[in-house]
Amino acid sequence: SVRVDHGELDSAIPDGSPRLFATSLASTIYKLPNTAARKLGYVRLGQPVARDAEPVKGSGCQGDWYRIYPVGFMCTADTTTDAEHPLVRAAGPGPDRTKPMPYRYGFVRATSPQYVRLPNKKQQFEREAELEQHLARFADPSGDIESLELGANDVALDARGVAVPGLALPAGQKTSKQMSIAELFGGSAEHDGVPFWLDGGKRLIPNVADYKVTDADLFAGRVNRHTGLSFVGTFNAKDADFERRFGVTVDLRLIPTSKVKPDGASPFHGIEIPPDFHFPFAFVLKRDVTLFKLIADKDEARPAEPAPRRALVPLSGNARIKAGRRYYQTLGDKTRWLSDQDIGIVHQPDVWPDAANQGEKWIDISIGQQTLVLYEGKVPRYATLISSGRDRFGDPKKDHTTPLGDFRLQSKHVAAAMDSNENSTVSGGQRSAAPELDEEGRATVERLKKARAAGQKLSAEDERRWKNVEKGRHPEYGVTRRRGSTTFELRDVPWIQYFSAGFALHGAYWHDVFGLPRSHGCVNLAPIDARLVFEWTDPPVPSGWHGVNIGEDMGKGTAIHIRR
Repeated sequence: SVRVDHGELDSAIPDGSPRLFATSLASTIYKLPNTAARKLGYVRLGQPVARDAEPVKGSGCQGDWYRIYPVGFMCTADTTTDAEHPLVRAAGPGPDRTKPMPYRYGFVRATSPQYVRLPNKKQQFEREAELEQHLARFADPSGDIESLELGANDVALDARGVAVPGLALPAGQKTSKQMSIAELFGGSAEHDGVPFWLDGGKRLIPNVADYKVTDADLFAGRVNRHTGLSFVGTFNAKDADFERRFGVTVDLRLIPTSKVKPDGASPFHGIEIPPDFHFPFAFVLKRDVTLFKLIADKDEARPAEPAPRRALVPLSGNARIKAGRRYYQTLGDKTRWLSDQDIGIVHQPDVWPDAANQGEKWIDISIGQQTLVLYEGKVPRYATLISSGRDRFGDPKKDHTTPLGDFRLQSKHVAAAMDSNENSTVSGGQRSAAPELDEEGRATVERLKKARAAGQKLSAEDERRWKNVEKGRHPEYGVTRRRGSTTFELRDVPWIQYFSAGFALHGAYWHDVFGLPRSHGCVNLAPIDARLVFEWTDPPVPSGWHGVNIGEDMGKGTAIHIRR
């Protein structure tokens, strides 16, 4: 069965240890009490990690150094020992690592300012275009709840994170369709009050993200349509006769919830493989798929019974070509065949990688079949579908292709932002030096270059665009989305595991076509599978940590074998 066991890093925290809390979005963990030492990982804003009671001597820290568990040291320049620190209280409970979706998520349906202070009625109508028409359409949230599909967090999991068919959710746990709009945005009650740090229209805590604002600024950037957002809380605010709900993002900005449609991601998941399970087998990938009967002495295959989407079908291993298409024989009824275009086949590799021969945990990924299997040695434990680079086979340096070969995990992150090209805030590098520009993007870059060369003063929006160009981003990144722009942001993509610069396994909450190539090169997994794989691989992300950089201090990263 699937085992989640990481040895010492799971059990090295002394009972009763005091805590250290992060006061930045990513507070660094160092190997030694020295800011020049290797970075082992980081802790997200407000999250606690176990520490020693007394500080230790070190260098480079404008504060105290503490040893933290299970390994490493942190500085109080971006942490605190005070559980009541305003930033700790404001950050909320943080990600829930027991669930496939560690935050509450939604997609932006209308461009919105990202408020840093609570706006009054006049300010909202001044800064949000056509707000009256928008509210007439979306002020009533009941339609969002009625149209919400059951999602990843609505599937019952056992203690290892394996989905259990037919198992009821824990007592008292609501499904997404049973939640209120407040709960769908991370609130604890329908009428949560305005947070303490927004009292009186002021912001009583500092900004923690990389945006720059003054005390007079009302918002920091706009959030584009189609952007995926994560939330840690919500509240209703009232100004005279005008009442509106706001969601609180992880970096403590405010988004009107009428601008966001809640989403729970795909409930799809793979299967645990019992010892006597037959190989090969297939997942049916699409809707409206049929089994076929091959006609003897004719180059013809006739449709027979339907094959439900994502059904598991044992295969005999036999294949035939009819009318230029390959068909695979089913095991149960050998008169029935499936088209290779409709299935993802799970089969053992022709050549075992070194990790298998040495009895290690490892991950087998087939790009041709869009499948992933967890192995211990040569024993398969779990199988599922993926979505790899949409060009399937090509040059990973210039195409949307997942690289082939043998790799080891380099870093792991509970959640981090990615853009629409799967470039991440924590990737340590991008696949190309420049963003993909559409015609409008190229025209914008040329206009900005000419304006700067002529010494013209840029508007505030154009200044933001030029900073994006200087950082190697699309000029519209983080700016109001314009017709034709293809760049948007996906915040807190869950369960990211990098195996090469710019390439990772990660959960995808924005689509449900697993089994078909889709990504820009990363390996997309449904959130349930992504969490299971994340918790299964080595090394673990210790309790309280948000990410680890894998090296000798944290143990060897799990091997990944990517083949055709």
